Amino acid sequence: MKKNTPPKFQEKIELTYEQYFRTRYGGMVQLARELERVLGRKKTFEIVGKTCERSAVESARKLISKKGPISNFKDFTALLKEKLRSPFWFHALTCTFPEETPKKIVLQVKECLWVKTFKEMNATDLGYIMVCHPDFAGTQAFHPKIKLRRTKTLMQDDNCCDHIYYWKE
Repeated sequence: MKKNTPPKFQEKIELTYEQYFRTRYGGMVQLARELERVLGRKKTFEIVGKTCERSAVESARKLISKKGPISNFKDFTALLKEKLRSPFWFHALTCTFPEETPKKIVLQVKECLWVKTFKEMNATDLGYIMVCHPDFAGTQAFHPKIKLRRTKTLMQDDNCCDHIYYWKE
């Protein structure tokens, strides 16, 4: 942080997680819809998708730089579980780990504040491109042997999201 940041910029405000999500994504959805109107759906989704994938990779790399490199699947599962125990993720998702082996972990999401937010904006198509699909790029950024397979998402009206992370030799 720059030393010349005014103290008032550091003051906290009270928002619910829902309010934060609506504020965070509302403008993005409006911008994407305008781009869609001007550029067309295909081009807009390509631009938005690539941008969100780069952001997911950057987030994964920042996490690795803070926590240390991932050298095996056990490191990854520990980091994943630690991340999901944080207050932010606790409030954003309801999830379980129904299966775990030394080379695979299944994360099942039953409730998701991103889904609720994008549904309220009638924008689950954009929600998938902005929030769900970038998980694949972000996963690869942790370690090239870590893969993600997913067959269902709440964002696409399934009954859950099934993130199946595995270590591929």
